[in-house]
Parts: sequence; C-alpha cells; structure tokens
Amino acid sequence: MSFKPTLLDRYIVREMLGPLAFGIAAFTSLFVSGDLLNLANIVVEVGAPIEPALKVFILKLPQIIVWTLPMSVLLATLLSLSRLSQNSEIVAMQAGGTSFWRLAAPVLCVSALISLLSFAINETIVPGTNAEARRVLVEEVRGSRLPTITRHVVIKGERGNNLDWILYANRYDNRTSTFYQATLVYMSNNAPVQTAFADRIVWNERTWVMENGITYHFTPDGEVVVATYPSHSRPVDLGQRPEDIARLQKNPEEMGLAELREHISALRSQGADVRSLQVQMHLKYSIPLASLVFALIGVPLGVQSHRSASATGFGMSIIIIFIYYILMTLGSALGQAGALPPPLAAWIQNLILGAYGAYRCYLRAK
Repeated sequence: MSFKPTLLDRYIVREMLGPLAFGIAAFTSLFVSGDLLNLANIVVEVGAPIEPALKVFILKLPQIIVWTLPMSVLLATLLSLSRLSQNSEIVAMQAGGTSFWRLAAPVLCVSALISLLSFAINETIVPGTNAEARRVLVEEVRGSRLPTITRHVVIKGERGNNLDWILYANRYDNRTSTFYQATLVYMSNNAPVQTAFADRIVWNERTWVMENGITYHFTPDGEVVVATYPSHSRPVDLGQRPEDIARLQKNPEEMGLAELREHISALRSQGADVRSLQVQMHLKYSIPLASLVFALIGVPLGVQSHRSASATGFGMSIIIIFIYYILMTLGSALGQAGALPPPLAAWIQNLILGAYGAYRCYLRAK
C-alpha cells in the first residue's frame, strides 16, 4: 500500500477541511460559553474592566483548542466520509479497486498530524497562557494578588527507604526565597539525631543558610550538645532550589512535561503521594492522541451509508465524545485513588476506544 499523496488523498483531505473548521468553531464555542458567562458575572460583581476579562478569555483559548481538536477530527471524519458514502462515491472508489485502508490512509494521516500539533500546543503554549490567565484573573480582574506565601510547608528528604531529614516551616515567601520559623530534624534509622530551629532559612544564590539558628545534637550516650549559629553561618542542604519550591504553587496545567516530571520526582523523594500528578502528566500525552483514536472510530462508521450525513455524523460524534470523557474521568479518578496505575488510568479511554476502532476497521476491511 503506497502512501504517496494522490488525487484521491487530496480530495478526501479537502472534504475534511470544511467539517474540521466547523467542528473547531462549534466545539470551541460550546466550551467558551461557560467561561464567558463566568467572566461576565465577575465583571458585574466586582466592577472589573472589560479589557482584562477579554484577555483572560483569549489566554484560555489554547487549552480549549487542545480539548476540541480531537472532537473536531471525529466530526470531520464522520461528516466527510458519510457525505461521500451518501453520494455513493465510496462505492465507486471501492469498485475501482481502492481498498478500505487506502481510503482510510489520508484521514489517519491528517489525524496523526493534528495529534502532533495538539501535543505541541499543549507543551509549548498552554502552560504559559494558563499561568498568565490565572494571574490576570486574580490581579487585574479581581484586583487581588497571586499568593507568594505558602503556609505550613513540609519538605522531606529520603535516603533509600529511610527518612533522612524533615523540614517544617510556618511559611515560605516565594519572592524572597525564605522559610520562616523553620524546624529541621535529621534522622538516622528513622530516629531523630539532631534538631535545628531557625528564625529564617534563606537562599543565598548557591545554597540555603540558617539565620539565628540553634541546634540540638543527640549523642548515642544520651547527651545533648547545643550549638547556636548567627546569620548566614550554617549552610543547609534541602535538595531543592527556590524554583522547585515555587512549583508547589503551580497547577499541573501550568507546567510543561519536563517541569512536571521534575516536580513529581522532587515530591516523590519527600515521600509525597504523586499519583494525581502522574495521572495529569500522562494525560498530557493521551489527550492529544485522542485525535487518532477518534479517527479510527470514525472511519468505519463514516463509510457506511447514511440518509442524512450531517445529522447522523453530529449525533454520533456527541455520543462517542460523551463515552470517551466518561471513561477518561472514571480512569483518572481510579488512578488518583490508587485503584489503577497512573499510566493505565490516563490511557484507558484511548486503549478501549482505540481497540474498538481498530476492530471495526478490521471488520470493514475484510
């Protein structure tokens, strides 16, 4: 089977472009209508200017487009192939010796390219626009300030399966990279051997240092050795830089894959439960690939004869999308609860519907 573009490929792709553009516009409109209503309510309630509210709306569009691209691919596949089937063009193509897979090839190639485009947008554009949208909503629309203070911070360090140290701070200021009223406990065989108290632990461009600290060291024979430290005299290795601490205030939607992976690794080293973040990380792969999954489902359904291509195609799209997002929501919940491994929880909807689509394609090609 040759994949060299032919007149047939260009014809099928051209038939897809109109429904694809319509699908992006239609599904995006459905998503943004709720956001517009919420923004309008905020503007009325707090008397916010309209310009920053519109800015929030525009900044949220890349995320919404990533969600709607797979839906639009499904709609375009069903509408374009259903129209060709309704006009008996599919029958004529197959009578001329064109196989089912040759008919499906341009649709699958377009959906694969859209999956790559969706992944690229989600990785390079969406994290920044989501973070900026949150800032504009809080600071310019609501007239508040983004929180720079994280209260009751707990950081853990592990060595193998044993807890090596644990830090508790009353608060952490992200602007000055400073922990306040900090308690640092060093462990040996999961038993405390040293406890340090400090008014502040400050980042000095290279490492963390104590300010006005006092340390109690517990010797094996039961004695306690007390030492005091003036400002900036004792370095402290916390295993994290200020930017790692700042990620604690970010949502997964505001991080790229590399940053989210580092964040998960840092939290895991502290013994934190990272299942929810792992599910979110794998969803960054699985949601863009939904375009290809939807195309696998749409091709065998689209080549069947339909009385009304538009009505049937749109109705079937809504049903399939509804099933997909039910499976995704259920899988994510099971993954966060620990009932499913995070990779499986994020990919279960693609696996189930992808397998169903591949099976339907196999039956149609026989």
